[in-house]
Amino acid sequence: MRVNAWTRRVAFAVSVAAGALCVAVGAPSPLQAQGNGAPLPDNVAPPPPPPPLGADAALDSARAARGAMLQFTLYTYGPGDEVFERFGHIALAVTDANTGEDTAFNWGMFDFESPDFYTRFLTGDTRYWMAGYRTFEFNAAYQAQNRTIRKQVLNLSPVQRGALYDFVAWNAAEANKYYRYDYYNDNCSTSVRDALDWVWRGALRTALDSTGGHHTWRGETARITADNLPVYAGIQIALGRNADRHLTRWQLAFLPEYFADDLARIRVNGASVITQDTVLFTADRIPMPEDAPDRVMPYLAVGLALGVLVFVLGRVSPAALGVFGVAWYGAGGLLGTALLLAGTVTKHVPYMGSNLNLTILSPLLLAAAATWYWRGRASRAGRAGRALAVVVAVIALVGLVLMHFPGFTQGSMLLFMTMVPVHTALAIAASGRRSAA
Repeated sequence: MRVNAWTRRVAFAVSVAAGALCVAVGAPSPLQAQGNGAPLPDNVAPPPPPPPLGADAALDSARAARGAMLQFTLYTYGPGDEVFERFGHIALAVTDANTGEDTAFNWGMFDFESPDFYTRFLTGDTRYWMAGYRTFEFNAAYQAQNRTIRKQVLNLSPVQRGALYDFVAWNAAEANKYYRYDYYNDNCSTSVRDALDWVWRGALRTALDSTGGHHTWRGETARITADNLPVYAGIQIALGRNADRHLTRWQLAFLPEYFADDLARIRVNGASVITQDTVLFTADRIPMPEDAPDRVMPYLAVGLALGVLVFVLGRVSPAALGVFGVAWYGAGGLLGTALLLAGTVTKHVPYMGSNLNLTILSPLLLAAAATWYWRGRASRAGRAGRALAVVVAVIALVGLVLMHFPGFTQGSMLLFMTMVPVHTALAIAASGRRSAA
């Protein structure tokens, strides 16, 4: 028996949706912390880091002598105006009493004009680097941007200061300064954290390796981007279930403000970490919210309003409903395709994989968009359009149910509150009046 073309297309679309569903409900991807530093573009192996404290007595003696003239200071900078500045920034400064040099090392360097920047950004392979600047000039630049500046002098022994200087000098070398930037696991703040943990021989991680309350990657990102609705919505779409795990204080150090607060309160090896804590400049800004906003009900209101609109258009203007359906399914299909690719073949997998949002946004919606025009006809194409609308709605409802089961809970309920009513309304509208082929 010959299978018609529309049947084959529907079968293929459903198989793609099934694959997306498997990604959505599959086992969470393991989170891997990224190492400090990265190979040069030609893949030449960089030199190894300097020996740790205690590995060489003669080296430690020389470090102590050099470190006696050094002071390390942590500078934390409050949020700025741009989206990528909203998360704050941090620098590790070293002052040399012998030379008078005061250098702030910054691990947040990137260049929009660098080759393939946007391709690397989309695939999660963004290359950042660290560089040193005169501390006074560096701070002046942030003050000019109206960003709060906090200064914390680190409590390090002379040998620790000498060792940390060796580590920072090694990291600043051309062969070691580049690294693959990771928003949560390897950024400007975690690079400083890792450097300090190296000199404290793991004691910092021990002090911070406890759950820090209700904080999650999704929650903190939503809190910080709450006033930018397109970015806020995009974050809710992009992040999967891994982003809803409760963070330890060690993981929460991806935000400079939290890291600075923790350093001010903890003790390492029985001693305070900070000897001096002052605010050099206070920005004239509206404070960041303490918690992420709860927008489930507003998003539900939008979803219900759009669902009602679908029924109204179905009665008064089927042609307008046709345009709405194609736009709705088309946009959702494009987003779903991008989401599926990001959660499977890019380096964003640790955060965008295992994403239940694929039950409401998937490539299947592209097939629904392609067949929606014929939904009211009694032809094979019309049957395919109606069937796809129902399948889309059923998968969305399955995702909504799964959201309430342990192991599948995800913090993007607000998206389901918007999408499910519309998917359901379109499925019902597609099953209404039909015309002859």
